[in-house]
Amino acid sequence: METKNAIFRKGWNEADVELKTPLKADCGASKAEENKKGIKREKKGTIPLFFATDDNYLPFLSVALESIWENSSREYDYEMYVLHSGIRAEYEEKILRYNEKEGFHISFVDVTEPLKAIAKHLHMRDYYTCTTYFRIFIAGMFPQYDKALYLDCDIVALGDIATLYHYDLGNNLLGGAPCEGVNSFQVYKDYVSKVDGLDPDYFFNAGVILMNLKAFREEGFYEQFADLLQKYKFTVIQDEDYLNVLCQDRVLRLPRAWNKTPVAPDKLAREDLRIVHYLMTWKPWRYSDIPYQEYFWEYAEKTEFYSLLKEMRDSATDEAVEKDKQCEAGLKALAQSEIDRADGYFKTYGKLYGNVDKKDA
Repeated sequence: METKNAIFRKGWNEADVELKTPLKADCGASKAEENKKGIKREKKGTIPLFFATDDNYLPFLSVALESIWENSSREYDYEMYVLHSGIRAEYEEKILRYNEKEGFHISFVDVTEPLKAIAKHLHMRDYYTCTTYFRIFIAGMFPQYDKALYLDCDIVALGDIATLYHYDLGNNLLGGAPCEGVNSFQVYKDYVSKVDGLDPDYFFNAGVILMNLKAFREEGFYEQFADLLQKYKFTVIQDEDYLNVLCQDRVLRLPRAWNKTPVAPDKLAREDLRIVHYLMTWKPWRYSDIPYQEYFWEYAEKTEFYSLLKEMRDSATDEAVEKDKQCEAGLKALAQSEIDRADGYFKTYGKLYGNVDKKDA
């Protein structure tokens, strides 16, 4: 795709370690061709999907929805909830038009009040907003569901979301793919190992997770989260730190094809991809050389936000690139400072959470 002002990120912040975690998905073919033919199936049930966003990410949510619509099975209805703490009405209106698609039902849910109870205890950096913590409240706010999918807005689904939903969680608290953002850089691998006390190869990215909401409620997950929040403030990977520490030993490990990112040095062909996640600063609406960017723009062109998204990319500046570089460098420095702390989490509390005995129960 032509761009008026191409900005490139090649040459800085490239992965510095070799990834060894599972790569390809072993099931879940795309439904795109069948859906294009308009084949209708008898509904087998409803799949609950959750997103969390603010105004800044609603345009990207539209791309995610467009891709989910084209590539997911028509045999299911999709009940979608967009968690937020205040958004622009005109953006909300555009997203709600997806309700016109067969099988889609989208609701906006303001979670301002639940978040107020813990906001004063959260440590927020510039890169994160409070929206990253919204997924923690899903189990308590939606007791009608025993299981649900949470997806970040900056994703493109190239496989069948229904297939992801139907992975058997067993007694696990959730299912997630190994975090390429962590596993691609040595400093983050050291951070997860020494600060969280976890195996980096098993540290999952919380942008695509299958959640056992029933187990969250029955086992007092929120109470454990509140307890841990009082004990220690994770400042680097934040809510992902909390989720990984609390759910350790109880995670179904999904292939990275369900959460593939441009960060990692290895690449997958389209037929092997399930979900592409443009995490951290690897954004196709900011840079013109992002791996897998063609899939983002393929679906962006079909949304009402296309002109806005194109303008974001075309108006990118060298100053924005420098800000991204400083953000990445600052995050790595923060990770190293946490590793060096004498009173780090794992050094202080050890394996306080998690239960190996329950893993195979």
